[in-house]
Amino acid sequence: MLGALVGDIVGSVFERAPHKSKEFDFISEKSRFTDDSVLTLATADAILHGYGYMEVFKYWGRCYPNAGYGDKFFRWCLSDEKEQGESFGNGSAMRVSPVAWAFDTLDEVLAEAKKSAEPSHNHPEGIKGASAVAAAIFLARTGKSKDEIKEYVEKEFGYDLSRTVGKIRRGYKFDATCPGSVPEALIAFLDSDSFEDALRNAVSLGGDSDTQACIAGAVAEAFYGPISEKWVSLLNVLLPQEAIKVAEEFNKKYLGSRYNFFACAVEGSSGEPCKNGAPHNLLRLDPSDCRWWVRSPETDEEVWAFAAGSGKKSGPVVCFCTGTSVIFDYLSFKTFEDAFIALNRNGFDLYFENYSEGDINVYDYGLRPPRRRFEIEEHPLFSQGDQWS
Repeated sequence: MLGALVGDIVGSVFERAPHKSKEFDFISEKSRFTDDSVLTLATADAILHGYGYMEVFKYWGRCYPNAGYGDKFFRWCLSDEKEQGESFGNGSAMRVSPVAWAFDTLDEVLAEAKKSAEPSHNHPEGIKGASAVAAAIFLARTGKSKDEIKEYVEKEFGYDLSRTVGKIRRGYKFDATCPGSVPEALIAFLDSDSFEDALRNAVSLGGDSDTQACIAGAVAEAFYGPISEKWVSLLNVLLPQEAIKVAEEFNKKYLGSRYNFFACAVEGSSGEPCKNGAPHNLLRLDPSDCRWWVRSPETDEEVWAFAAGSGKKSGPVVCFCTGTSVIFDYLSFKTFEDAFIALNRNGFDLYFENYSEGDINVYDYGLRPPRRRFEIEEHPLFSQGDQWS
């Protein structure tokens, strides 16, 4: 299941921005979780606590209204209707991975996959897409070979999995339907040699990148084994705490506690002081465009931080800022992965204002990030290492 979440975050940058190459940075300042992660976690929540799928999909959808749902699905989420939707979009397939881990036989998995699809995707193709992905994950986690997985999916669901990623990539375009995206996502896995290679394959198709990387990542995790601690650390950093709580509970109950969410983010680069002072473009940045992290210190004023590309080969810069938009310190990192993990390790939480609203906003810190134009008054609180590890 965690492979699906990682795939979604990696692919999020390239949705609607086709990238026809396997060469790209896995994580950037724009990486985020989308509706794929929200609804995957909703499925896990339903299984863990016995909630109805329709009820839980609508709840999680309303909690994270800006996660990037299709218009029709989101209108369904906001409505009080109890009627099943008849979509054959790939939403049924992207969210199904918890089903494949929570049930002990293939027949049970297929029955539950159908049940999970029906509230919003009660169409033969919508159900088939969810069932095919769930079956592939189950077969992968129970030791079947790629040939066996391919043969089963082709025979039972009629998908053509004989193509290669290279051949698909050349003429492939965005397609959010199950028949137009699920086979290609499964081929991204079949044509891979590692978990990360499966994600690169999926993104490089240039299609519905977050969903196809979500699907490919889910099967790849089941086939290749547990994802690395780096990825678990990044999930702990980039997902809200309610999501982490559900993922950790599912991990303990169905994944044999294979992952330790809260012990992984202790290693990694701590950053380096910027040798030439503040990056030249800081004062031109608009605070409302920044992705904020916040730490409430023992002092009266909170500390805010954001990561930005430096425009140099040296990698991103993390800037530390007061609530009144005064940037007082900065650290440079080789990658955004290192920067995000270091922020989390040092007690900064990603600010999730953009993912919730109204009385459902369970992540309202009672704080608001800086909004005025930046000023710079250097005070090396973190770059000297006094309050940074």
